[in-house]
Amino acid sequence: MKGKVIDANTLLPVGYVHFTLSHISQGTTSSIDGEFILPYVNSSDTIHVSCLGYTSQSIAVDSLSFTEINVIRLHKDVKKLQEVVVGRKGYENPAWEIIRLAMKNSPDHNFHGNKDFNYQSSIRTNVYITDTNERFLNQKLVKEAIRRMEEIDTLSINQDGMPNIPVYSSTSEQTVTYHASQRAEDREQSYYKEAFLGPEFENQFRQGLDNEKTTVNFYQQWLRFLAKDFSSPLNPTFKNYYDFELVTYEKVDGDWCYRIDFVPRRQNDMTFGGTLWVTDENKGFAVKKVKAEIGRASPINFIDSITVDQKLAAIDTSKIWFPYQQNIKMWVGGKLNKDWTKFLVDINTKNTFPSEDSLLHSQPTDTTIYAMLDTVKQMPAVKATAKVIDIGVTGYYRAGGFDFGPLTVLYAQNNVEGNRMQFGGLTNTQWNPNLIGGGYVAYGTNDQEWKWGVMGKYILNHENWTFLYARAQHSLQRLGAGITFPGQDPYLWISQAWGTFTNPYYLDEVNVIASSYVAEGIQLRGSFTYKDENYFTTELTDTLAFSQITTSELAGSIIFDFGKRYVSSRHLNRYIAANGKFPTITLSYKRGLPTLFDATDSYHKLELLMSHRFKIGALGRMDYVVSSGWTPSTVPFPLLFVHRGNNLKYIYNRTSYNLMDFGEFMSDRYVGLRMFHHFEGLFINRIPIVKKMNIKAFGIANLLWGGVSDANLAANVNPWDRDEASFKSLDPSKPYVEVGGGVENIFRMLKVMFLYRATYQEDASRKYGVMFAITPEF
Repeated sequence: MKGKVIDANTLLPVGYVHFTLSHISQGTTSSIDGEFILPYVNSSDTIHVSCLGYTSQSIAVDSLSFTEINVIRLHKDVKKLQEVVVGRKGYENPAWEIIRLAMKNSPDHNFHGNKDFNYQSSIRTNVYITDTNERFLNQKLVKEAIRRMEEIDTLSINQDGMPNIPVYSSTSEQTVTYHASQRAEDREQSYYKEAFLGPEFENQFRQGLDNEKTTVNFYQQWLRFLAKDFSSPLNPTFKNYYDFELVTYEKVDGDWCYRIDFVPRRQNDMTFGGTLWVTDENKGFAVKKVKAEIGRASPINFIDSITVDQKLAAIDTSKIWFPYQQNIKMWVGGKLNKDWTKFLVDINTKNTFPSEDSLLHSQPTDTTIYAMLDTVKQMPAVKATAKVIDIGVTGYYRAGGFDFGPLTVLYAQNNVEGNRMQFGGLTNTQWNPNLIGGGYVAYGTNDQEWKWGVMGKYILNHENWTFLYARAQHSLQRLGAGITFPGQDPYLWISQAWGTFTNPYYLDEVNVIASSYVAEGIQLRGSFTYKDENYFTTELTDTLAFSQITTSELAGSIIFDFGKRYVSSRHLNRYIAANGKFPTITLSYKRGLPTLFDATDSYHKLELLMSHRFKIGALGRMDYVVSSGWTPSTVPFPLLFVHRGNNLKYIYNRTSYNLMDFGEFMSDRYVGLRMFHHFEGLFINRIPIVKKMNIKAFGIANLLWGGVSDANLAANVNPWDRDEASFKSLDPSKPYVEVGGGVENIFRMLKVMFLYRATYQEDASRKYGVMFAITPEF
């Protein structure tokens, strides 16, 4: 008979325990690890167990097992312990020591450690409409969709007996290589299949979910879900975030483990609740199994809860433990009202480590759910609903391989054009997965000027995002507002087409770009741009220092964006889906070539841009952008660095200095810093009413140092007032400063902020402002 003796309270092994049998005088003593063997035992025997400091026991043999390892729990004899135990005063939770040992040994067990390895991953993702009610199910469209699906197979049901209605499904198989030196994975996809019951932007939907499909690593101090950082139960400051309870000592898949429950100390913190199973000392206190949940009380928006169920095993004979099975479930949509219908995102992952004589073979894909989705997608009402959603998201009306729009600027009004009307469109990836093209024509009733633009983009290699881009246009622009161009973001175009134009000009432009990643996280880009800018007077600008500027510009840049992940749209634009651990850095050089295509100006420009988002422990997270530029050249002031302002009185723009007007300041050398700090409920989570509303505080600081050389001041003297320059510049000893703060997450998407312009107030149109931003975020 084999067994192990443990302390009934701490579940730690008890050594040197004495065992004697009732029918003979022979016995044994447990090892220092609490293990024992009794070689001669009859089923009618009684075992007497005794140990100094513990209550003695007598155990009938027929109540024990001859085939399994028996666990015997001893209870401390308090009276004896009072006389012999000497130690520190006070009580310590016995689970803390096990958590500390798991963290201490994490360099050996952490699969994102110092060893390269390969594995194969099979991921199945399904999205369902769930938690429905009878009223929803009785709607004509829903009833017909369910009828069509159940003609193929019976739908699964939830715990309330309501059907789970599938709306998306995908299956992928990948070969994954982990590079320890880069702390990064390369994924080579060998198989992919998907179906989506909704708007026709499956690619963005799939890529948007990719970040949530990654294998969760609880050895990390902070775990990212939906762009939020949650504290791991193995965080070195675990006592600040969790309460732990050592529940039992039990076997999990053949390994003896300590089962530890953990719960958040504060419900609104970025934390989990759940259970850890940690192996005993024989397996080095490795994490064997995890069940964790982000509950409804968490500060994450739109998500009712997220559950993670993960099992780990050692890779071959190494000490690395890797999740071979993982399930993530996210219930989405009921956060504002618990009675609302929700979506369930169900992601199942199986990881396999092939040996020399065995490889992972593709398993047959269950095509039932794909057939259901394809059948329902043909319903006219489903097609119409998907079309409306698609227009709202993209700003275009899709007709097969061509998108009409942007619909957001079919009409606009401003002081130069009066009533502006525009018509155009773009091809999409349905027409050609590697090539898009399009353009627009526009007309203003006041200036009676036709404007136009055309563009094209060709992707030579999707893997390293190698592309060629070209555009040409004759358009109306305004200094300091950024250039509008065909194919740009439809909703950004709105702010540039409406309002009052100061320093307006007609632009004739040709722009050609070539770009490619030459290594992981390193992108090279080159471009040539021809511009002919023709400035004219308005009621706001009745004098001009010059009327025409023509440039031929050659530019090159190198971009470092290690760890970033992107989503590509059907117009072959890329958007950030996940930030990496490192800052994104862009270094650019621009050369104005004199006399080429009748260029009027020669110049050199250098610019540096660095941006990053990072966690500062319990203090929240910081977003910052550092920018700087320098030109040694003497040029007309529109060719200096024109600092971007914001003429929208109540709308906050995160890329601008929001209390600065368009074109208010220009520099030939500058350094800028924009900071936005999210306190993540650090302060106002302590206020009960506000805590329940999940509103969070933030702070803003925008600073800008700049100046202009004497040569550029002399070259841009106002011809009507020789004592003044034609533009405003910053005093090098006095930075432009705007600071403020506010609250965010109002109704899960609204920011309200107060900004104050602390410097350069003399001629400012606004010294302070109350501004708003709608930014739906998880």
